Amino acid sequence: MRSSNPLPPLLLFLFLFLFLHPLSSLANTCLIEDTCKHITAARPNIGYDFCIQSFNSDQESLSADAHRLAVIATRLANSSAVKTESKINELIEAESKPSTKDQLGVCSDVYSDAIDHLGNAARDIEARSYHDAMTFLSAALDAAENCEDAFEEAAVAPSPLEREDGEYGRLADMALAITASL
Repeated sequence: MRSSNPLPPLLLFLFLFLFLHPLSSLANTCLIEDTCKHITAARPNIGYDFCIQSFNSDQESLSADAHRLAVIATRLANSSAVKTESKINELIEAESKPSTKDQLGVCSDVYSDAIDHLGNAARDIEARSYHDAMTFLSAALDAAENCEDAFEEAAVAPSPLEREDGEYGRLADMALAITASL
């Protein structure tokens, strides 16, 4: 005797998965958009498009909740800090002026500290200790500004790290803003 169910269970499962999966991605896209709208309304220096592009660069963000977005933003900031520290080390190696090496040394120090702070913040976010994470994120946020200040005080304009400091600063601010909203 033939079953009265027109769709075999496997086919029904496949149909539901294919139908619901795009809805899940759409919901996460909306979460990213809403999160970016919320944080850039309070912190316009981040930039809505920058926020969206940053999250779109990480595949995990497409299935993330707000908690995971904070983790991802912190990870993105850390990656930027590591790249910036690497560039600083390259510039120090190539630099012949002692005064410029001094400013780069300040930047190296503040980015090294920021990387440590971001690691601690990521650990605290994972543990849902958001207040502690915000303390570390606030400390990490200062790296870009402190690096730029070192060059400004030496009357070196523009800073050789202006672009990197700007990107890092916006990513660190994103991580802090999202964590503060949790």
